Amino acid sequence: MIWGISFVPSCLATTSLGKEFKIARMVYNSCLGETLKRHKAVKTDKLYRALLRETKSKERNKKLADIRLNYDFSECGIHHFVKEVQSKFKEHIGSLEAQKLATRAFQTVEKLHFGKSKKVHFKNSNDDISVENKSNKTGLRYIEGNILWGDKPTKKNPKPKNWLCMPISPKDDDEYAHLALLDKTKYVRILKREVRGKIRYFVQLIQEGCPPVKRNREIANDETKRIGLDIGTSTIAICSESRVELRELAPECHNDEKEIRIIQRKMDRSKRSTNPNNFNENGTIKKGRLTWTYSKGYEKLRQKHRELYRKVAVQRKMSHEKLANDILALGSNIRVETMRFQSLKRRAKNTTRNHTNGRINRKKRFGKSIANRAPAMLIEIMDRKLNYQGRLIKKIDTYATKASQFNHLTGKYEKKQLSERWNDFGEFHIQRDLYSAFLIRNTNETFDSVDIDLCNTGWNNFIELHNCEIERLKHSASETIRWFVT
Repeated sequence: MIWGISFVPSCLATTSLGKEFKIARMVYNSCLGETLKRHKAVKTDKLYRALLRETKSKERNKKLADIRLNYDFSECGIHHFVKEVQSKFKEHIGSLEAQKLATRAFQTVEKLHFGKSKKVHFKNSNDDISVENKSNKTGLRYIEGNILWGDKPTKKNPKPKNWLCMPISPKDDDEYAHLALLDKTKYVRILKREVRGKIRYFVQLIQEGCPPVKRNREIANDETKRIGLDIGTSTIAICSESRVELRELAPECHNDEKEIRIIQRKMDRSKRSTNPNNFNENGTIKKGRLTWTYSKGYEKLRQKHRELYRKVAVQRKMSHEKLANDILALGSNIRVETMRFQSLKRRAKNTTRNHTNGRINRKKRFGKSIANRAPAMLIEIMDRKLNYQGRLIKKIDTYATKASQFNHLTGKYEKKQLSERWNDFGEFHIQRDLYSAFLIRNTNETFDSVDIDLCNTGWNNFIELHNCEIERLKHSASETIRWFVT
């Protein structure tokens, strides 16, 4: 098992690193361009297109894979290609670092090939990029408190031009960092990031083993303690033996939409004034390869625009890390529905009308909410933290369980509109998301149905915790949370 820890080097030769990263960008773009050529060659193959129209089968998949190999559209094929590119820059980029860049380029085009993305982007000089090694023996490596990169000084050449020695020194009172450095380093990664308009470099050490436990952190390592999670686009319902909660995802991470719109309008006006020949008479952008010229004002606005999103992204990840720790403190048997958030981002296909006023309903769904809240990131973070214990999140079958429709008291399924936030149990009114989390917690070991006996055993305890939580939510300052309980 491997994990990472980040450091900011105390002294960096920024000029030399700038040159190394410029070469790394060129290597990546070369691999990306070559992979795109092979991808297009495969897609234009007549036999390949005919096989895609056939019914899926093992024989069909094998034939498709053979065609891809005939065009050398594979990770190994791109590794062979990058050898020639790397040989021109071998004084700056090692073979293993170049292979990692080639792998990243191939994986990018592979997503395009299999329909998981719509397009790929070449790296320009302002984009973030990272360089990493495959081992800690040669090339980019960490040895005795120093990050080393390039040719080692010798008697004949005591000061090689491409030699970099960058010390990293954690603070004396940083117990976590000192414990982390005791583990074996598998490989090193250096990241280039633009922070507040300045280029910053960060070092990540990929360590072997499990990360040390931080002070004042309570992580349960008990498989018997079940936790049910009903995660939505903006909230998450948590149900355990001792706690029932409905929490907002990343509540402090809100983009200033008004400021962003103002910046985007200014950028658009600036781009149109400096590139009038790139637009049609109706204001749309002309098709084909175009050359763009940007003013200094545009560059400042773009930098400000990126900084706004960067800050929110950092806060969002920090918020998810804290929430994941709170959930893991309740237990390690975590169950959640299988969610396809990518599908929820897409626009609705069917055109519908509002029954009240007859107007056509908008086809927008949950794209902006998912982009702002990043619910899938929270699941990935919990999965990573559980992996340190040798466990994984248990994902139940959404379509077989139907937790949002099931009633364990009657054993029947009742379809509900998304606007219906409460379940009526006669004398009890139960919040829909909290009840779904309760049912998910009490699923069987095959994860395809609800265990009614377990539900009946914990029902009274859930009712008591549920009522306490509803009283707390009614006084919440969050408009999102209040909407879910009204």
